[in-house]
Amino acid sequence: MSKVEILIQEIRTLPPEDLQKIIQELLHQADRLQVAKDALEKIAGTGQGLWSADAQAYIEELRTSDRL
Repeated sequence: MSKVEILIQEIRTLPPEDLQKIIQELLHQADRLQVAKDALEKIAGTGQGLWSADAQAYIEELRTSDRL
């Protein structure tokens, strides 16, 4: 049985007060995730054009020059 299934079984046995607390926490977590997603979407692509070289090629070059 998965963790989600276990949680669902446990939720079914909870009193309404505890269910309300769980709902509030889930909404809070969902809101935090949405805020983070919105922030990432705002900055996505803002660095485009700042580097003249390909970022992956630059990283690979650093890795090879870092090794002895």
